[in-house]
Amino acid sequence: MNDSKISSLEIKEQIKIADELYSNAKYKNAIDVFYPLLEADNISMADRCKVYKKLGYSFYKLKDFDSAICVYEQMLKFCTADAHTYDMLGYLYFYRDNDKSIEYYLKEMELKPDIKNFVMLTQIIIKSKHYELKDIKNIFEKYVDIFRNDFLKDKKPFSYDSKSYDKNKKLKIGYLSSDFHGHAMMTFVLPILEHHNKENFDINLYDCSKKSDHVTERIKNIGYNYNNCTNMTNEEIADKIHSDNIDILVDLSGYTHKAIWSLIYKPAPVIVQYLGFLGTYGMKEVDYILADKFTIPENFAKYYTEKPMYIECGMNRFCFNNKDQTLPDITPLPVLKNNYITFGSFNCTSKLNTSTILLWSKVLNAVPNSKLLIYRTQLQQRDTDRLIPLFNKFGISPYRVIFDNTPTENSHFKCYDYCDIALDPTPFSGLTITIEQALMGVPVVTLNGMTISAKGAARINNMLGQDNLIAGNEDEYIKIAKNLSRDVEKLKWYRENYRQTVLTSKLFTDYETYVRQIEEAYEKAWADFCES
Repeated sequence: MNDSKISSLEIKEQIKIADELYSNAKYKNAIDVFYPLLEADNISMADRCKVYKKLGYSFYKLKDFDSAICVYEQMLKFCTADAHTYDMLGYLYFYRDNDKSIEYYLKEMELKPDIKNFVMLTQIIIKSKHYELKDIKNIFEKYVDIFRNDFLKDKKPFSYDSKSYDKNKKLKIGYLSSDFHGHAMMTFVLPILEHHNKENFDINLYDCSKKSDHVTERIKNIGYNYNNCTNMTNEEIADKIHSDNIDILVDLSGYTHKAIWSLIYKPAPVIVQYLGFLGTYGMKEVDYILADKFTIPENFAKYYTEKPMYIECGMNRFCFNNKDQTLPDITPLPVLKNNYITFGSFNCTSKLNTSTILLWSKVLNAVPNSKLLIYRTQLQQRDTDRLIPLFNKFGISPYRVIFDNTPTENSHFKCYDYCDIALDPTPFSGLTITIEQALMGVPVVTLNGMTISAKGAARINNMLGQDNLIAGNEDEYIKIAKNLSRDVEKLKWYRENYRQTVLTSKLFTDYETYVRQIEEAYEKAWADFCES
């Protein structure tokens, strides 16, 4: 199309043709018509923005995400107030650049607060090193306040007269989760559920999961009052919990499940959150967050909307989802065969942001001839396409990074056989993965960050008496990894003895003391409520 000859009428006709192709999902043909229109000097700003928007979405539908990003970002030079464009860019950058994704989602939220995108934002902002605890708290509280008004238009929250309750009563505890199945979360919840004092507490479970498996049956067999809430709305879940006269409700999933918004209605007098979402909810209806002082130091409590409910013996215990779990035999150190150190990463690739890759590149540069294994069965081409250029940027040749998604035979624990030292990502740390690696004799070098999500591996190392693997800053992280790579005898000790250390630690034992302290914390919270 020659823009010097095109008339306004022709522009309208071409837009109409392109729109029809677009409406009929003929995106490639639509692109051929849309693109030349952008060269027309006399196209109106409204039409230009419309063409950009549909052109970007056409590329998106064709899975040409690079072109989609390019078009949408070009559009922002002309049209800065379209929430949908920021929404699309937030999504398109979700697997590419964590901080850019946050940037676009925040702009979208400023223009048009959206619950779905807010939930996406909560998942990624805790993976960024550029947002401090106070920033996260302020952002979450800001938007929860907006959404609260929407939820409470037609249904008012429940209210409670604390003076009408008996502080010495037998407490009814409710656990709300979308993970009452073979989810990693249950490895930390089962020790609580299986060791509650049934005589002193009435336990009720509210399951919002669409999945059901052997873990679900294991939980049901404990004998608690089990409620399937899968098909209930947030209002119905709140009504159910309230009608059951639950005294203390413990939410186990946070922003990882839709039932989070049932808490807006304050379905129980006291609400606690635990572990399912690794940060504050920013929701004033939630009274407490179950933690320990390692994870939330007392001087950090002000950065949480919830009040910390401290468990002195530690906030975690672990057991396998499978009661008959068997671990494969420990294999020799890879370095003994390879003659080079193999560092390993086994966490979700969404945790591998630019700052983590930069840190790991410094480790690799500090340990000549070492290699890094990035293993994940869900590893996709888009992950390698994102990560390889980052390593190149920081001076690491492709041959030094091994990407693998091949399923291991007999046990997924076998993937750890190929690693001498594990590197923990930052600031979103590993938790279950850290425990699994330790069980296979692999030490995990970690950076102890500020947030709950940045303290998972550090907390586990601390519980295992391995503070020597915890760094206070990036220089210490590199030093620990470097020194450990040179100490083959120490690595052999981990390989031969670490599993026993883990299995006999308080992480896998002393469940009774742990649960008694949680129950005492519940009783204190209840007494405080009654006396408030």
